[in-house]
Amino acid sequence: MAPPLRAEADTARPLGHARIVLRGVATGGDLRFCLLREGYAAGHLGPRGWQVGEAVLDPLAVEEEGGAPVLVLPPALVRHVEPGPLMLRLPALGRDLALFWPADIPVYDTGDDALALGGAKAPPPPAQKPKRPAPVDDETTRVVTPPPPPPPPPVEPRPRWPLVLVALLVLAAGAGGAWWWWSTREVPPVAAVPPAGPPPQPAAPEWPEGTDGLTPAEVVTRAPSPAGILAVALRRQAAGRHDDALLLFEEAADRGIAPALTALGRLYDPNGFVAGRPFTSPDMRQAADYYRRAALAGDTQVLAHREALKAYLEAAAAVGNVTAAEALREFWP
Repeated sequence: MAPPLRAEADTARPLGHARIVLRGVATGGDLRFCLLREGYAAGHLGPRGWQVGEAVLDPLAVEEEGGAPVLVLPPALVRHVEPGPLMLRLPALGRDLALFWPADIPVYDTGDDALALGGAKAPPPPAQKPKRPAPVDDETTRVVTPPPPPPPPPVEPRPRWPLVLVALLVLAAGAGGAWWWWSTREVPPVAAVPPAGPPPQPAAPEWPEGTDGLTPAEVVTRAPSPAGILAVALRRQAAGRHDDALLLFEEAADRGIAPALTALGRLYDPNGFVAGRPFTSPDMRQAADYYRRAALAGDTQVLAHREALKAYLEAAAAVGNVTAAEALREFWP
Protein backbone atom coordinates (compact mmCIF):
# COMPACT_ATOMS: atom_id res chain seq x y z
CA MET A 1 0.00 0.00 0.00
CA ALA A 2 1.46 3.39 -0.96
CA PRO A 3 2.19 5.79 1.94
CA PRO A 4 -0.27 8.69 2.34
CA LEU A 5 2.52 11.24 1.84
CA ARG A 6 5.46 11.21 -0.55
CA ALA A 7 8.30 13.75 -0.65
CA GLU A 8 10.49 13.94 -3.75
CA ALA A 9 12.62 16.33 -5.77
CA ASP A 10 10.67 18.59 -8.13
CA THR A 11 12.42 17.87 -11.43
CA ALA A 12 10.14 20.28 -13.31
CA ARG A 13 11.72 23.23 -11.49
CA PRO A 14 15.29 24.42 -10.90
CA LEU A 15 17.61 22.59 -8.52
CA GLY A 16 16.56 22.72 -4.88
CA HIS A 17 12.76 22.55 -5.25
CA ALA A 18 10.79 19.69 -3.69
CA ARG A 19 7.18 18.46 -3.78
CA ILE A 20 4.97 16.63 -1.25
CA VAL A 21 2.11 14.52 -2.68
CA LEU A 22 -0.82 14.41 -0.22
CA ARG A 23 -2.65 11.15 -0.89
CA GLY A 24 -5.97 10.92 0.92
CA VAL A 25 -6.31 14.71 1.24
CA ALA A 26 -9.01 16.48 -0.73
CA THR A 27 -7.94 19.17 -3.17
CA GLY A 28 -8.88 22.79 -2.59
CA GLY A 29 -9.15 24.61 0.70
CA ASP A 30 -6.42 26.03 2.91
CA LEU A 31 -3.26 23.91 2.46
CA ARG A 32 -0.84 25.96 4.52
CA PHE A 33 1.33 23.58 6.50
CA CYS A 34 3.81 23.08 9.36
CA LEU A 35 6.87 20.78 9.36
CA LEU A 36 7.95 19.32 12.72
CA ARG A 37 10.82 17.11 13.85
CA GLU A 38 10.57 15.27 17.16
CA GLY A 39 13.32 15.27 19.78
CA TYR A 40 14.64 18.78 19.01
CA ALA A 41 14.13 21.94 21.03
CA ALA A 42 14.08 23.89 17.75
CA GLY A 43 11.61 21.47 16.20
CA HIS A 44 9.51 23.73 13.97
CA LEU A 45 10.59 24.76 10.47
CA GLY A 46 10.31 28.51 9.93
CA PRO A 47 11.15 30.85 7.03
CA ARG A 48 14.78 31.13 8.24
CA GLY A 49 15.28 27.56 9.47
CA TRP A 50 14.39 25.48 12.51
CA GLN A 51 13.02 27.44 15.46
CA VAL A 52 11.37 26.93 18.85
CA GLY A 53 7.90 28.32 18.12
CA GLU A 54 5.53 26.84 15.55
CA ALA A 55 5.38 28.51 12.13
CA VAL A 56 2.66 28.11 9.49
CA LEU A 57 4.22 28.06 6.01
CA ASP A 58 2.80 28.85 2.57
CA PRO A 59 3.72 26.46 -0.27
CA LEU A 60 5.36 27.97 -3.32
CA ALA A 61 2.55 26.44 -5.39
CA VAL A 62 -0.25 23.86 -5.06
CA GLU A 63 -0.60 21.40 -7.94
CA GLU A 64 -2.55 18.17 -8.52
CA GLU A 65 -1.46 14.60 -9.29
CA GLY A 66 -3.99 11.81 -9.72
CA GLY A 67 -6.65 13.70 -7.80
CA ALA A 68 -4.30 14.38 -4.86
CA PRO A 69 -2.96 17.86 -4.02
CA VAL A 70 0.80 18.45 -4.33
CA LEU A 71 2.65 21.05 -2.21
CA VAL A 72 5.68 22.64 -3.91
CA LEU A 73 8.44 23.77 -1.49
CA PRO A 74 11.03 26.41 -2.50
CA PRO A 75 14.80 25.93 -2.02
CA ALA A 76 14.78 28.42 0.88
CA LEU A 77 12.86 25.80 2.92
CA VAL A 78 14.26 22.61 1.38
CA ARG A 79 17.84 23.49 2.30
CA HIS A 80 17.00 23.24 6.03
CA VAL A 81 15.38 19.77 5.88
CA GLU A 82 17.57 16.73 6.63
CA PRO A 83 16.72 13.14 5.67
CA GLY A 84 14.58 11.31 8.21
CA PRO A 85 11.10 11.11 9.74
CA LEU A 86 9.05 14.31 10.01
CA MET A 87 5.49 15.32 10.84
CA LEU A 88 3.41 17.37 8.38
CA ARG A 89 0.64 19.38 10.06
CA LEU A 90 -2.30 20.87 8.14
CA PRO A 91 -3.77 23.35 10.66
CA ALA A 92 -6.86 24.22 8.58
CA LEU A 93 -7.78 20.50 8.30
CA GLY A 94 -6.74 19.60 11.85
CA ARG A 95 -4.55 16.71 10.61
CA ASP A 96 -1.03 15.51 11.51
CA LEU A 97 0.49 13.16 8.90
CA ALA A 98 3.74 11.18 9.11
CA LEU A 99 6.27 12.08 6.41
CA PHE A 100 9.68 10.58 5.59
CA TRP A 101 12.13 12.95 3.90
CA PRO A 102 14.42 10.96 1.53
CA ALA A 103 18.14 11.57 1.13
CA ASP A 104 18.01 12.02 -2.66
CA ILE A 105 16.40 15.48 -2.63
CA PRO A 106 19.22 17.91 -3.52
CA VAL A 107 19.59 21.29 -1.85
CA TYR A 108 20.75 24.48 -3.48
CA ASP A 109 21.72 27.54 -1.42
CA THR A 110 23.05 30.86 -2.74
CA GLY A 111 21.85 33.08 0.12
CA ASP A 112 19.59 34.86 -2.38
CA ASP A 113 15.90 35.52 -1.79
CA ALA A 114 15.32 34.62 -5.44
CA LEU A 115 15.42 30.98 -4.38
CA ALA A 116 12.20 31.49 -2.44
CA LEU A 117 10.53 32.38 -5.73
CA GLY A 118 11.87 29.35 -7.57
CA GLY A 119 14.64 31.09 -9.53
CA ALA A 120 18.19 29.71 -9.39
CA LYS A 121 21.14 31.81 -10.41
CA ALA A 122 23.59 30.47 -12.97
CA PRO A 123 26.97 29.50 -11.51
CA PRO A 124 29.75 32.06 -12.08
CA PRO A 125 32.09 31.46 -15.06
CA PRO A 126 35.31 29.66 -14.17
CA ALA A 127 38.24 31.87 -13.45
CA GLN A 128 40.73 32.07 -16.31
CA LYS A 129 44.29 31.09 -15.60
CA PRO A 130 46.84 33.83 -16.27
CA LYS A 131 48.82 33.32 -19.45
CA ARG A 132 52.49 32.57 -19.05
CA PRO A 133 54.81 35.12 -20.67
CA ALA A 134 56.72 33.98 -23.72
CA PRO A 135 60.32 32.92 -23.01
CA VAL A 136 62.82 35.73 -23.50
CA ASP A 137 66.25 35.22 -24.97
CA ASP A 138 68.83 36.12 -22.34
CA GLU A 139 71.26 37.29 -25.05
CA THR A 140 68.81 39.96 -26.33
CA THR A 141 67.85 41.32 -22.88
CA ARG A 142 71.21 41.21 -21.13
CA VAL A 143 72.09 44.64 -19.71
CA VAL A 144 75.76 45.63 -19.61
CA THR A 145 76.54 47.34 -16.30
CA PRO A 146 78.96 50.27 -16.76
CA PRO A 147 82.01 50.38 -14.47
CA PRO A 148 81.67 52.58 -11.35
CA PRO A 149 83.02 56.15 -11.62
CA PRO A 150 86.40 56.88 -9.97
CA PRO A 151 86.25 58.29 -6.43
CA PRO A 152 86.52 62.11 -6.09
CA PRO A 153 89.89 63.52 -4.97
CA PRO A 154 90.21 64.13 -1.22
CA VAL A 155 89.35 67.67 -0.01
CA GLU A 156 91.80 69.30 2.32
CA PRO A 157 89.96 70.36 5.55
CA ARG A 158 89.69 74.09 6.27
CA PRO A 159 90.48 75.60 9.70
CA ARG A 160 87.41 75.81 11.98
CA TRP A 161 88.44 78.61 14.41
CA PRO A 162 86.69 81.42 12.41
CA LEU A 163 83.36 79.60 12.72
CA VAL A 164 83.81 79.15 16.46
CA LEU A 165 84.50 82.88 16.91
CA VAL A 166 81.38 83.87 14.95
CA ALA A 167 79.23 81.48 17.05
CA LEU A 168 80.49 83.02 20.32
CA LEU A 169 79.67 86.55 19.11
CA VAL A 170 76.10 85.48 18.15
CA LEU A 171 75.53 83.90 21.57
CA ALA A 172 76.75 87.01 23.37
CA ALA A 173 74.45 89.28 21.35
CA GLY A 174 71.47 87.00 21.97
CA ALA A 175 72.09 86.91 25.72
CA GLY A 176 72.25 90.71 25.91
CA GLY A 177 69.00 91.13 23.97
CA ALA A 178 67.22 88.64 26.20
CA TRP A 179 68.41 90.42 29.38
CA TRP A 180 67.12 93.79 28.06
CA TRP A 181 63.70 92.32 27.10
CA TRP A 182 63.11 90.61 30.47
CA SER A 183 64.15 93.71 32.42
CA THR A 184 61.84 96.13 30.55
CA ARG A 185 58.66 94.12 29.86
CA GLU A 186 55.46 94.52 31.85
CA VAL A 187 54.21 91.39 33.55
CA PRO A 188 50.46 90.93 32.88
CA PRO A 189 48.24 90.07 35.83
CA VAL A 190 47.58 86.39 36.39
CA ALA A 191 44.03 85.42 35.38
CA ALA A 192 41.94 83.79 38.07
CA VAL A 193 41.51 80.07 37.55
CA PRO A 194 37.84 79.02 37.80
CA PRO A 195 37.14 76.32 40.36
CA ALA A 196 37.19 72.77 39.01
CA GLY A 197 33.80 71.26 38.27
CA PRO A 198 32.63 67.83 39.43
CA PRO A 199 34.60 64.89 37.99
CA PRO A 200 33.09 63.23 34.90
CA GLN A 201 30.73 60.42 35.76
CA PRO A 202 31.39 56.91 34.31
CA ALA A 203 29.15 55.76 31.50
CA ALA A 204 25.95 54.16 32.66
CA PRO A 205 26.07 50.35 32.60
CA GLU A 206 24.12 48.37 30.03
CA TRP A 207 20.41 48.09 30.53
CA PRO A 208 20.11 44.59 32.13
CA GLU A 209 20.16 45.81 35.76
CA GLY A 210 16.63 45.50 37.10
CA THR A 211 15.40 43.26 34.26
CA ASP A 212 15.59 39.88 35.98
CA GLY A 213 11.86 39.84 36.77
CA LEU A 214 10.70 40.73 33.25
CA THR A 215 9.36 38.19 30.78
CA PRO A 216 11.14 37.95 27.39
CA ALA A 217 8.24 39.81 25.77
CA GLU A 218 8.54 42.63 28.33
CA VAL A 219 12.31 42.80 27.73
CA VAL A 220 11.75 43.25 23.99
CA THR A 221 9.09 45.90 24.56
CA ARG A 222 11.08 47.97 27.09
CA ALA A 223 14.59 47.61 25.66
CA PRO A 224 16.06 51.02 24.75
CA SER A 225 17.92 49.42 21.82
CA PRO A 226 18.53 46.00 20.21
CA ALA A 227 21.89 45.91 22.02
CA GLY A 228 19.97 46.01 25.30
CA ILE A 229 18.10 42.83 24.29
CA LEU A 230 21.45 41.11 23.68
CA ALA A 231 22.74 42.29 27.08
CA VAL A 232 19.72 40.78 28.87
CA ALA A 233 20.12 37.54 26.87
CA LEU A 234 23.76 37.19 27.98
CA ARG A 235 22.80 37.91 31.59
CA ARG A 236 20.10 35.23 31.55
CA GLN A 237 22.41 32.73 29.89
CA ALA A 238 24.96 33.28 32.66
CA ALA A 239 22.18 32.76 35.24
CA GLY A 240 21.19 29.41 33.67
CA ARG A 241 17.92 30.68 32.13
CA HIS A 242 18.76 29.16 28.75
CA ASP A 243 15.26 29.11 27.21
CA ASP A 244 14.85 32.86 27.85
CA ALA A 245 18.35 33.48 26.47
CA LEU A 246 17.52 31.60 23.25
CA LEU A 247 14.40 33.69 22.59
CA LEU A 248 16.23 36.96 23.29
CA PHE A 249 19.22 36.00 21.14
CA GLU A 250 16.81 35.37 18.25
CA GLU A 251 15.10 38.74 18.79
CA ALA A 252 18.43 40.61 18.87
CA ALA A 253 19.61 38.78 15.74
CA ASP A 254 16.41 39.71 13.89
CA ARG A 255 17.17 43.36 14.72
CA GLY A 256 20.62 43.25 13.12
CA ILE A 257 22.89 42.56 16.13
CA ALA A 258 25.70 40.43 14.64
CA PRO A 259 27.08 39.07 17.98
CA ALA A 260 23.61 37.59 18.65
CA LEU A 261 24.06 35.43 15.53
CA THR A 262 27.37 34.19 16.91
CA ALA A 263 25.73 33.41 20.27
CA LEU A 264 23.01 31.39 18.49
CA GLY A 265 25.63 29.44 16.57
CA ARG A 266 27.41 28.58 19.84
CA LEU A 267 24.18 27.00 21.16
CA TYR A 268 24.16 24.51 18.24
CA ASP A 269 27.93 24.05 17.77
CA PRO A 270 29.11 20.46 18.46
CA ASN A 271 32.42 21.96 19.64
CA GLY A 272 31.89 22.52 23.36
CA PHE A 273 28.19 21.56 23.24
CA VAL A 274 26.51 21.08 26.65
CA ALA A 275 23.19 19.24 26.68
CA GLY A 276 20.27 21.13 28.23
CA ARG A 277 21.59 24.62 27.42
CA PRO A 278 18.93 24.62 26.01
CA PHE A 279 19.10 21.78 23.44
CA THR A 280 19.50 18.04 23.98
CA SER A 281 21.77 17.52 20.94
CA PRO A 282 23.93 19.73 18.67
CA ASP A 283 23.02 20.74 15.12
CA MET A 284 26.06 21.29 12.91
CA ARG A 285 24.06 22.77 10.00
CA GLN A 286 22.35 25.36 12.20
CA ALA A 287 25.70 26.33 13.76
CA ALA A 288 27.30 26.70 10.31
CA ASP A 289 24.37 28.82 9.10
CA TYR A 290 24.48 31.23 12.05
CA TYR A 291 28.28 31.52 11.91
CA ARG A 292 28.24 32.43 8.22
CA ARG A 293 25.51 35.05 8.77
CA ALA A 294 27.48 36.54 11.69
CA ALA A 295 30.65 36.76 9.58
CA LEU A 296 28.75 38.47 6.74
CA ALA A 297 27.27 40.91 9.29
CA GLY A 298 30.78 41.92 10.40
CA ASP A 299 31.26 40.14 13.76
CA THR A 300 35.01 39.36 13.97
CA GLN A 301 34.54 37.27 17.14
CA VAL A 302 32.86 34.53 15.06
CA LEU A 303 35.88 33.81 12.85
CA ALA A 304 37.69 31.49 15.29
CA HIS A 305 34.48 29.55 16.07
CA ARG A 306 33.74 29.19 12.34
CA GLU A 307 37.21 27.83 11.55
CA ALA A 308 36.97 25.33 14.44
CA LEU A 309 33.57 24.12 13.20
CA LYS A 310 34.93 23.73 9.67
CA ALA A 311 37.73 21.50 10.98
CA TYR A 312 35.15 19.43 12.89
CA LEU A 313 32.99 18.98 9.77
CA GLU A 314 35.99 18.02 7.62
CA ALA A 315 36.95 15.30 10.11
CA ALA A 316 33.36 14.00 10.24
CA ALA A 317 33.00 14.03 6.44
CA ALA A 318 36.25 12.07 6.10
CA VAL A 319 34.68 9.12 7.96
CA GLY A 320 31.47 9.17 5.89
CA ASN A 321 29.16 11.68 7.63
CA VAL A 322 26.91 12.85 4.78
CA THR A 323 25.39 15.75 6.75
CA ALA A 324 28.86 17.14 7.51
CA ALA A 325 29.87 16.90 3.84
CA GLU A 326 26.70 18.71 2.73
CA ALA A 327 27.21 21.45 5.33
CA LEU A 328 30.75 22.06 4.06
CA ARG A 329 29.50 22.42 0.48
CA GLU A 330 26.62 24.66 1.53
CA PHE A 331 28.31 27.05 3.97
CA TRP A 332 31.92 27.01 2.75
CA PRO A 333 31.51 27.10 -1.06
